[in-house]
Amino acid sequence: MNKALIISGGGSKGAFAVGVVKDLAVTYRLVFDTVVGTSTGALIAPLAAMNELDVLESLYTNVTTGDLLEEHNLGASIWNGTSIYTANGLGARVRQIYTDAFYSRLIAARKKIYLTTTCLQTQELVVYTTDPHPAAIGSYYRIRKIQNAEHFRRAVMASASQPVFMPPVRIDKDMPGAANPGYQYVDGGTREYAGIGIALETGADELFSILLSARSSSPDPGTYNDLLSVLMQTIAVFITDVADNDLFAPRQYIRFVNYINQVKAAMKADGISAAALERYFGSTHPGFQNPADGASIKLHVIQPDNALDGGPGGLVFEPEKMKHMVQQGRIALQSYVAHLKPGETDWA
Repeated sequence: MNKALIISGGGSKGAFAVGVVKDLAVTYRLVFDTVVGTSTGALIAPLAAMNELDVLESLYTNVTTGDLLEEHNLGASIWNGTSIYTANGLGARVRQIYTDAFYSRLIAARKKIYLTTTCLQTQELVVYTTDPHPAAIGSYYRIRKIQNAEHFRRAVMASASQPVFMPPVRIDKDMPGAANPGYQYVDGGTREYAGIGIALETGADELFSILLSARSSSPDPGTYNDLLSVLMQTIAVFITDVADNDLFAPRQYIRFVNYINQVKAAMKADGISAAALERYFGSTHPGFQNPADGASIKLHVIQPDNALDGGPGGLVFEPEKMKHMVQQGRIALQSYVAHLKPGETDWA
């Protein structure tokens, strides 16, 4: 099957995803044809694709908030700045890890990475990719091909830059042929928390989606008494809503495709010819790609049962808590695998 790994946003909560990714690679020896990353998922995706698991775990267990972000004067930021924090520390680590040599290895290995961003000027979801031949132009997003290592690093940074908290990034600045080099880009999670739909459009038929939002949540008994705490909690509410929507539509699509394939298989078993099936389910419209032409689709969703540490938006980086989240990811995957039905998958 054509396997895709999808990693949602969540800041420091990405440590949970690291635990899942390591177990998928080490225990189950899975290799992914496509990796889609949003926000913190964009930081994880390239290392996961290249199986550089030790570097990945170190990135998510050996840094503090101060190593990555530096707070501006809040009053000055509101009136004269573009963000509450700088992201110089994060930028330095992106340059340290995603070197020109790393990018060359990534391209040589033909790894298909999709990084989601949101353009502030157009409000569009823009996906930057290393895939030389993207399977689709994007039914609800725009595709941009990554041109070189610096372009790649900027796309990673933009995807990880939570608006208001971190500065926007001019990904296409000084890039040859860029139509709008001054456009600013921020966290793709503003439009797409988890790129399941993007993975489907690449032709993947077995999807592993790691969501960092909790499967269930309980009310917070606290009171929000300042601007920053209200803003942070509002973002948490927004993330929950976007996550629910991102999961609902692909699940409906997958159920539709799988149902149609079951109907076609039953009709074929009853003696209906292939030509007749094509007449029933095919289309001559040049712009319509029949979703039922492909194989049935499997969607695996691994996410924490309860809210992870890391604060709203995952902007709190504490090594010990992040190490615990790595373990939570491993446990969550093992629990998921334990509940799979016999024959439901060929990898566990």
